[in-house]
Amino acid sequence: MVTMRDARSTASAVLERRMPEILTAYEAALHSADSSLLREKHNSRGYLTEARQILAHTIAELRRGTYLPHGTEDLSGDGPAPGLPRTHPVESGRAAAALFDAVVVVLLDEPAQVRPTAAESAVLFSLLHRQIVARHTARSVTHIGYLLERIRNAHNDERLRIARELHDEVAGHLGSALNGFELYDVYHQDKPKLAGRKLRAARETVRDSLSSLREVMTGLRRRVDNGPLRAALLRDLTDTGSQGAEVRVLVTGDESWLPHGAAEELFLIIREAQRNAVRHARARQITVEVHIAPGEVRAAIEDDGVGFAQHRTARRGHSGMLSMRERAELLGGSVTVETEQGCGARILVFVPLKGESHGESGQAPQAPDRR
Repeated sequence: MVTMRDARSTASAVLERRMPEILTAYEAALHSADSSLLREKHNSRGYLTEARQILAHTIAELRRGTYLPHGTEDLSGDGPAPGLPRTHPVESGRAAAALFDAVVVVLLDEPAQVRPTAAESAVLFSLLHRQIVARHTARSVTHIGYLLERIRNAHNDERLRIARELHDEVAGHLGSALNGFELYDVYHQDKPKLAGRKLRAARETVRDSLSSLREVMTGLRRRVDNGPLRAALLRDLTDTGSQGAEVRVLVTGDESWLPHGAAEELFLIIREAQRNAVRHARARQITVEVHIAPGEVRAAIEDDGVGFAQHRTARRGHSGMLSMRERAELLGGSVTVETEQGCGARILVFVPLKGESHGESGQAPQAPDRR
């Protein structure tokens, strides 16, 4: 009769002996996985390091006959797996399943005379499963905290953007108008013509401030859920004006593939890029192209304007660009900027759909096909 101690001793010996083959099979599974994150070299090294730790902890538990809490001892000597705390739970789950499958396949390949019995295998797989689930759960909780922090940052950036627009556009205009009214009081008796010009200019400035305020309010209200994406982008152009540029907006693909939350965030990202081009590029032509596919969305916002130096923009803390990147990363995507001063700008947006997540370590976005 096989005792629990015998089962654990036999299982630990088999697992330790076959560990190199298990890791080889696991690495092959990572590289063949349908995910750029799992195939990426840096991440696969991190997953392999973690797999060694999981197997080592499982072997130690089997030998001791007691549960060894995760994190109390680094049995692999390699330290924590680098870069994995912010791994998307979908990718983490795939990696966990691949490791469990690798152990099963390799151990089932054991010769019948030395293969662990059903009782031994049950003990081994129970402990292995507990180790894998503990790691996956801890990483998922960490990722949730990371996403919450990103959401807080995105909201803070949005508040700062609104405050800046109110200060620069509305408050600036009102301050100028107040100055005009005060000058009218100064000149209206001795220089009535000059006073009249100051009054008319002040009134026009007040109208400009009201227009700016309406623009800010429209931006807060405008959402994509009351019409197609292209129509929403064109409405925003109508509300804000094109500053003399010829703007072309093209959206291809089926928008029903977009989850509602993704559609909303995608609109805000593209709208910000579109507004930046209109307001700051001094461009003659602006092109907005969006291609929606079943598994991804790619967009390109391109202008022939003055361009900008990215390092200067980063130093100045332009929250618009930062907000775009934050929103894309929350969707598992990315925003890439191609520009230099005097040569226009090209903003590339990539958002994966249906659970695919590429995030900061994912593939760089490509422009949609020109139609």
